Parts: sequence; C-alpha cells; structure tokens
Amino acid sequence: MGKTGLDYRTLFRSSPAALLVLDPELIIVDVTDTYLTATMRGRDELLGLHLFTAFPDNPDDTEPGGVNRLAASLDRVRREGVTDVMAIHKYDIPRPDGTFETRYWAPVNAPVFAADGTIALLVHRVEDVTEYVLAQQDGALGRLAGELRVRTEQVESEIFARRQAQERTATMQAAADSLDIAILACDAQGRPVLRNQTAWELLDDQWPEQLRPPLRRAVRGEVVRDAEVDLRLPGRPRRILRMNARPIAGQPGLTTVVSLRDITARRLAARLQEGELEVTHLIAQGRPSGETLRQVMRIVGTSIGWSATEFWVLDEVTQALRREARWTFFHREDPPSLSVGLPGRAWRAATPLWEREAGAGAALAIPVPSGPKPLGVLVCYSDGEEISEHLRDAVVTGIGARLGEFLERRRAERLAAELDRTRDEYIALVGHELRTPLTSIQAHTELLLDDPGLDDEQRDALTVMLRNAESLRGIVMRLLDVAGLRWGHIELNRAPMDLAELVRAAVSGRTGVVVDAAEAVTVDGDPERLREVLDELLTNAVTWAVAGTAVNVGVHADAGAAVVTVSNVGEGIPAEERGRLFDLFFRGEAARHQGVPGHGLGLTVARAVVEQHGGTLTVSEPGPAATTFTLRLPVS
Repeated sequence: MGKTGLDYRTLFRSSPAALLVLDPELIIVDVTDTYLTATMRGRDELLGLHLFTAFPDNPDDTEPGGVNRLAASLDRVRREGVTDVMAIHKYDIPRPDGTFETRYWAPVNAPVFAADGTIALLVHRVEDVTEYVLAQQDGALGRLAGELRVRTEQVESEIFARRQAQERTATMQAAADSLDIAILACDAQGRPVLRNQTAWELLDDQWPEQLRPPLRRAVRGEVVRDAEVDLRLPGRPRRILRMNARPIAGQPGLTTVVSLRDITARRLAARLQEGELEVTHLIAQGRPSGETLRQVMRIVGTSIGWSATEFWVLDEVTQALRREARWTFFHREDPPSLSVGLPGRAWRAATPLWEREAGAGAALAIPVPSGPKPLGVLVCYSDGEEISEHLRDAVVTGIGARLGEFLERRRAERLAAELDRTRDEYIALVGHELRTPLTSIQAHTELLLDDPGLDDEQRDALTVMLRNAESLRGIVMRLLDVAGLRWGHIELNRAPMDLAELVRAAVSGRTGVVVDAAEAVTVDGDPERLREVLDELLTNAVTWAVAGTAVNVGVHADAGAAVVTVSNVGEGIPAEERGRLFDLFFRGEAARHQGVPGHGLGLTVARAVVEQHGGTLTVSEPGPAATTFTLRLPVS
C-alpha cells in the first residue's frame, strides 16, 4: 500500500495494457490480467518462469524466429538502458492442449532503473495485431495497407514509448527530489547537468572545487566510494559531505552520477568526542600548567571548527577576569561585538550562554566548573550563526566538564603546595624558637648534675629532665631536618658510592636479616643520609617481623635505577593507613596500642632524603602477609 492508500499491485494487474514484468535475468515477476487473456495463460503458470521457457518457439514452424528477435530486443534494453520498439512480428503461443496458435504482435520493451542507476526490471508491452495482419495478407493493396498500418502502429508505439519515458523521467525526478541525499548527473567534462532538489538546496548553482578531484576520477571510469569532503561555501555554514560517484552508460550526454550525503552533525559529534578524549589524556599526563591550557584551547578549537577559543580566569589580585589562554584559526581577530563582556556575563550568570549577532557569527561561553562559583570561563567563537544545540550541549557536558576537572586539580595542587609551604615554614619557625631554650635547659641541667651536694632523689629528677630535654631536642632537630630537606636548605654531600656495600654495612650486626645484593650498584649519593634511610627501614622491618621469620633485603640495578627492597612477614599495614604512612607524626593504631617507641618522623625524614636524591620510596599494596618498602635511586 502507498501513502495514498492505493494497492499498486492490484492497480497494475488491472491495467488495460498487456504488460509483462521481468527481472534482468528474464524471469517473470508479474503480469497484467490483459496479458494473461491475450496469451491464454494463468498467472500461477507464468510467475517465476524464464520468459522463453514459458513462451518457446513453435517447433512446427518452418521459419521460427520469434524467440531470437525478442531476445535481441531485450538484450539491447539491458545493455544500453534504452526503450526498444520492435516491428510487428510473428510469435506463436502455446494453447492449453499443447498445440500452438499463430499470433502477430507489436511489442515495446523498456527498462526500469533502481535508485543507484542500475536496471532493476524490464517491462514487456505487447499488442495483439493478428486479426489485422491476416485480414491484410490478400492482394497488393492489402499489403500496402498492411505496411501503412504497421508503420502507423510503429509510430504510435514510438510516441507511446516516448510518453512513457517522459512520465518515467518525471516520476524519477519527483522521487529523487524527495530524497535527503543530493543526487547529480554530470557530462563528460564533469559539469552537473541534472540535480535533485536537495542538491539545489546544498549547492545552488555552484560547483565547488572541493568536489572536483573525486569527480574527475569518476569521469575517468573509476568508482568513488565514501570520499569525505569538507565543504566551505561563502556565506553558508560549513558542511561535511560523504561523496559517492560512478560512471553510467546508455544515457546520452551523461557520463557520471554523484550522490552527496550531509554527515556534518555526525562527523562533528565524532570529532568532538575525539577532542574530549585528547583533552582527558593531555590533562592526565602531568601537572596542569599554562602550556597545558593552551594546548587544550587548540584541541577545543579544532574539534568542530571554531574560529577562536579563549579561557578566562579570575585574577586573584585585581578580582577581574583576565584571558589566560587563546587559540585562533589563521590568527583571526576577535569578533569585536561578541567578545566584549561575554565572559563576564557567563561568569555572573554561572550558566552557559549562546549569543548570535548578524554578520558577526556566534559565541558560546561556558563557566567551568558549572555552579555558583566558577573557576574560569571557556569561550568558543564561530564564523557562522548555525551550531546545533546538540553540539553545544556536547561541548558543555564533554570538554567543559574536563576543563572543570583540570581547574579543580590545579587549584587542589596549588592549595596542597601552599599547605606544605605553610606547614614547613611553621615547623622551621617553631623549631628555631624551641631549639635555643632547649639547649639552655640541657646545659643548666648538666651543670646542676655536676653539683656534688645533690641527694639521690634530686639527681634522679635532674637525670629525667635531661633525658626528656634531649628527646625533645631530637624531635625538633628532626622537624628542622624535614623542612630543610623539602626546601633544599640542607646540602647533600654527594659522591659516587656503592649502594650494595652501604646496605651490607647497615645490616652488619643485625640478627634475622638476609641480604641478596649485587656485587656493586653505584649511585651518586650522600652516604650518611642514605645510611639513615636504611637504618630506618631495617629497624621498622625488624620491629614488625613475626618471631622466627627473616627480614629480606635485596639490592639490584633495574633499567637505569638502583633498587633496594626491605621485606618482612608480619601484620600488614591497614589499607586506610597506607596513604598516611609518610606523613608527619603519623603512627598507626598497632604502634600506639603495642607501645612501640617513636614519634612518627622516621619514614617522613627517610622519604625526604630519598626525594632529595631524585629517587622514590614506596610501600607495597595491602594484601599478602609480606610488607615491602622499595627504594629507587638514579644510578651513576
């Protein structure tokens, strides 16, 4: 059923014309009732049969030829794609009893084209002129009248065929105009001769240079498939087209047919997604920086063809927005009217803004991250005023969100650095303020202890005071050590040294420690400072090792690094404590409950020393019973 509610199959079969529909292999596809009456056959007898199986030559005819003539005509239609009007000819048909009946016919054969230009079906139209031919066979006048009649029939058939061709062309044009794909037919010079309505709307009467290279290939006989064309016409929005082209034959004046599908929205959405992934990878590679932000602006700009992109941040000193990064296509200037005040309006509104101005294009301003207190504003400019709402939303939720993560991460790192700096400054200040009175307390306590008149109780009290003062001074010196190492205020006495030998010296005298060390692993380090690190790791491992188990120490070189591992089997480090293990003054629940001595500074100092050497100090993931600390240093 069609859109109008008509049953076109019933309409076709009821046609007063005798019509037979064939596929390109000459298999009978459908037939009108008039044709069935003329040939004394039933529809079920014919459908699915080859034409010449259903209608063979009369074996009793001394001069058969109906099959050959009809086959030649149909072959010409298939080969050249044209309508063929045959002369009246004799073609006997079989009766139901198996005998043949003499018939004369005036046939017309025509092609039916598919959307891609190939022949889909053949239509065989006949008119039974047997009575007329037999009536005109007696006498010369009859023969002349018969010839005239035949010629008249031929002319009428040709007129009918031309009318059918015109109707078919109009039908095909109407069908082509209804498509959302641009269809064009070109001549031997590649000039468009025919085009549908979509092609007119897309190109008007222009023939852009971007389309010519693939078209030249098709004119030379090549089939062009899925060629992508970036179409930019003056005064029109950018379009991305998928072009297919192929040569055609049998159509006078036409050599090539071209189809153009607009894939702009789909392609730009894909490019935008690729840009979002690229931004994500770029941000994840390292610490956020101004250069990272400039690269992000380039990626955003090229993702869907913006003419310029900018990023504005709030100046902490002036409390006004300032532009921190900018990218432009071919160094274009700002759209003057759109750029003025737009970042500020988006900042105050705390919501994305899309503004257009005739002749000035359009701009999209996105506060990031979205919310009441944005950290920046991304502004994207377009030469045209047409950017789909879907693409604008994708920029906001995709790249805009990634930029929000970038800014949050940069702010977090700045706050963390500020916190570290403030903490270290506080430690240094407090340490310096405490060191002088502690030194005085120690000195005066030692003088008092030298007094021979002290009784035992007084001497014990002074001894406790001296011991606690020395302990407190040790903590202060360790704090100053941490602050100095972090800020590089303490110089390392570096020299080439054998790390394996230093490990063996640190292990010497300790029971229950097994060493697997290479002969020599040379690093450029401070032996005293690195010995402090090894002593801390060994003491920690021995303290927490299960009784009867060994502490395993390994030293080896690995891809340009010297590696020391210290492992013990014992109570594992809880997952929630692992991230704080190297923090100042951190002591785990087990250490506090079991009365293990310490102030929570040893691992903090150890990591600071290692990092000053350009190395890393890490602990294994929670899980197995063995806990392993890994020290890595650059090899000399």
